[in-house]
Amino acid sequence: MVALNLFTVISSLILLVYELIPLSVGLIVVSTVLFYFNFESLSETALLALVYPFSWFFLVVPLRNKRLEGFFKLELPSEIRTTVEEDVLSTLPIKAILAVGSIEEKKKVVRDIVRNVISGLNVEQNMKYLRTLLRDPHMDVALRATMALEEIENHFDRTIALCANPKDFCAHLYFYLKTDIPKGTLREDLERILRQSLERVSEHEPVRYEVLHYLTKDEQELLLGYEKTHDRELLARYLFEKLRKRDYQTLARYLSEVSDLKLFLP
Repeated sequence: MVALNLFTVISSLILLVYELIPLSVGLIVVSTVLFYFNFESLSETALLALVYPFSWFFLVVPLRNKRLEGFFKLELPSEIRTTVEEDVLSTLPIKAILAVGSIEEKKKVVRDIVRNVISGLNVEQNMKYLRTLLRDPHMDVALRATMALEEIENHFDRTIALCANPKDFCAHLYFYLKTDIPKGTLREDLERILRQSLERVSEHEPVRYEVLHYLTKDEQELLLGYEKTHDRELLARYLFEKLRKRDYQTLARYLSEVSDLKLFLP
């Protein structure tokens, strides 16, 4: 079939030289049709017609065992394909799942966020992730995130109302405020209640100083808490604030105490 195609190409060129244009055009059409039936590629056939007869030298003359797309690009071996497998996707960080995760992966992230927030773990960062999911283009994900937001609010409303222990009451109210769900006057009232309730929390409870730092934005409360309770997490938060403000002199002063201490975001 290829030999017949080449014969029609050469014949059409000879006829074109002797100005036998109608016969030459007819052979070009025949050559194009034969090419299509030979390689069954509409895109290559169109390319053949556009740059005829030169296209034959790179469409047919090379030893073609593959189509044009195989001739011009190198296919990755199967063992190094860039497909994201499900087991890999499940181990991706949350930010990556928000970008490339499936609907089910994102729903799982929503469940993890709810569990972390009601446990008081990285509340502010987890709420940022949840608000991103509220804007997800998939309706199922956005609906699940909306339900999660309501679930978090209901959890804190119920838990705070039932707390009899001042320390637990302050801790849950503190986590609730960090979600940024309460707004306006309600938020102001809750902050006032939290300040008043802290007076009933022992000076030896680390949560007292963590909440005071949240309310006053004064990192000295964290240092005072470390000196009172010797809680190394308070020291870590204090030094992180100093690091953020580039107070290296203070950092150097506590260097011996933090040689094995890992700093983390509050």
